[in-house]
Amino acid sequence: MRVYDDVRRMVGMRGASHPVLDWTWRIAVILFSDLVGAVAVNNFLTPAHILAGGVTGVAQILHHYVPALGVGTMYFVFNIPLFILGYRYLGRRFIFQTGIAILGFSALADFVRLHFSTPTDPLLMGLYGGVLTGLSSGLVIRVGGSMGGTDIVSLVVHRLTGRNIGSVSFVMNAAIVLLSMLVFGVPAGLYTLVSMYAASRVVSGLMHFQQRKTALIVTSKPSEVASAIGQRLVRGSTVMRAYGAYTQRERGVLLCAMTHLEIADLKEIVQALDPDAFITILDTTEVIGRFRKSAP
Repeated sequence: MRVYDDVRRMVGMRGASHPVLDWTWRIAVILFSDLVGAVAVNNFLTPAHILAGGVTGVAQILHHYVPALGVGTMYFVFNIPLFILGYRYLGRRFIFQTGIAILGFSALADFVRLHFSTPTDPLLMGLYGGVLTGLSSGLVIRVGGSMGGTDIVSLVVHRLTGRNIGSVSFVMNAAIVLLSMLVFGVPAGLYTLVSMYAASRVVSGLMHFQQRKTALIVTSKPSEVASAIGQRLVRGSTVMRAYGAYTQRERGVLLCAMTHLEIADLKEIVQALDPDAFITILDTTEVIGRFRKSAP
């Protein structure tokens, strides 16, 4: 689910939203993410000679040697050919939102630097910068875009060749770490690596926020179990008829999507009603449709 859907549900909004409100929300999230990314680069990473990953890191290197060239300006220039490449091979909605993210970050990275006290320890600077960078990228990804750069290259390579989209980013970031060591010294390169790791963990956490699971429950009491799941977890279930290959007895198989936080309650419900039930929990990357059962 997108961040927009999560927040809409938390504030009690139900049903389909108006397209204008939907796009307004998406753009607001993207611009907020750009601001967070600009603060990460200008207040934490650049002062500590720590590089961000991908195109931003290359822009930081050029800015170091030619201060007149702003990080945001170089970021925008490098992304022009990548944006054209993405427009040709990727979806229009994705590339449009990516374009907004690129423009927003390019402008904010050159003109926004908040004035507040920051730690002097480069390790803390790298960690905070990495967390904020990951938050920036992760939020944009959750609303259906990207921050450009190697994200576009990775997706195009995957679209054309089917190869793992992480390989391009890995090679690029490895080169960034080596550049950091050559330009700023080995310690700076190691701090850059720490910052990149922190950013990747935050992105991963955002992408798996409220991670979905699919439960397959084989039980002799499908109606009772489905009713209890609906009442306690407010989840709908799909009941399929089957029979045991060994026992040759008819069973019900319930298919139910839920979050990982609800798995413990599900086990308690099923085992209380049918101690002999068989439960399999599967990872689910996406759920489309009505995820939560409507309250009666």
